[in-house]
Amino acid sequence: MKGSGVLTWKNNGWERVSTSPNRKLAIVGSHPATREFAPYEDNEYEIWLFNESPQKPEVYRRWDASFQMHQAEVYSSEENWVNKDHWKWLQQNHGSGKRIWMIERDERVPNSVRYPLEKVLKLVPYRYLRSTPALALALAIHLGYEDIALYGSELTSGTEYHYQAINYAFWIGFAHGRGVNLDLQCWHSEFWQPIYGYEGELQISKSYYEGRITELGTPARLNKQAMERVQRRLDEAMLENDYEKVGALSLNLEELAKKAGEATGALGEAERYLARTNQISRQEYERVSAQAQVDGDKLKGDMHHSGGKCEYVWNVWMQTGQVAALNQLRAFLKEKTDQAFEMGKRLGVMRENFQYIHEYDDRMTAAGGQRAKYQATKVNQ
Repeated sequence: MKGSGVLTWKNNGWERVSTSPNRKLAIVGSHPATREFAPYEDNEYEIWLFNESPQKPEVYRRWDASFQMHQAEVYSSEENWVNKDHWKWLQQNHGSGKRIWMIERDERVPNSVRYPLEKVLKLVPYRYLRSTPALALALAIHLGYEDIALYGSELTSGTEYHYQAINYAFWIGFAHGRGVNLDLQCWHSEFWQPIYGYEGELQISKSYYEGRITELGTPARLNKQAMERVQRRLDEAMLENDYEKVGALSLNLEELAKKAGEATGALGEAERYLARTNQISRQEYERVSAQAQVDGDKLKGDMHHSGGKCEYVWNVWMQTGQVAALNQLRAFLKEKTDQAFEMGKRLGVMRENFQYIHEYDDRMTAAGGQRAKYQATKVNQ
């Protein structure tokens, strides 16, 4: 490792203590998909974590450095929503060799060390560090680590992580360009994709629908079973004249019916497209999803109307105990449950076709970019 060694606080400053030149580094984020697979038991690796992660030893079994790259008023707050004891933890001395990288060294944090921003920025002719994982990877490159493994940073969110993902991808590419032996154990969805112009398709393959059927089969079955269990409990509560329980279970049944319907609708779409023998256009996915949304909105209105009828006859039954009112309640509840299930199906159909639109676009882009996409759209019109 270039400039090998561990930074240790000595004589009012950080000094590098020599270690094995083969020492490796694992930078571990908080995403549960891969964080637990980091090499905690392999002492050749240093382990770098983020923020409150070192306070969860049941997950992060060892750490050598952590990053707390927030302003002092943030990390010293007693209202930390991740771990209310974080500020107390920061003020403890965690031992020689432990580092907590910060924007500025804080005398109240014994293990704190200032992040060398000026030196890191000299790596590239840009001011481009937009997340803590990027700051950590850039620092590791600056310090000369030649073997770096990345875990727990999936960056799959489409909201606040979008700009961070682009930035992190830049530093991953930069690390490869610098000759770092980079072991990417996370975020495979971004870095294993169809090769532009070589591996794209103008159609979604049968195998993709088969994969969706396998993926959707279990939730469809489990959600339907859960719905049936609650229906049985609801029937029992009606026989026992347990009015409050009937009210609670009817709401629970409605939600489960939506979930069961959604899973069933999505599975049905995968099975339907798998059975097709003719070409399927992007416009068809769009049309089917749009119609499903329209139908779902109508069913939602019908379901709310049925819910009002259920509430009315439930009150009558609760006040009078009449069997006729109970029978009416059974009929209206079945009506509402069926509508909830069908509304869920439309939602499943809509979302599943959105999934196909995204998959279609990815394959089309890989097959030749926007030009191929435009050509296929003209052919399918």
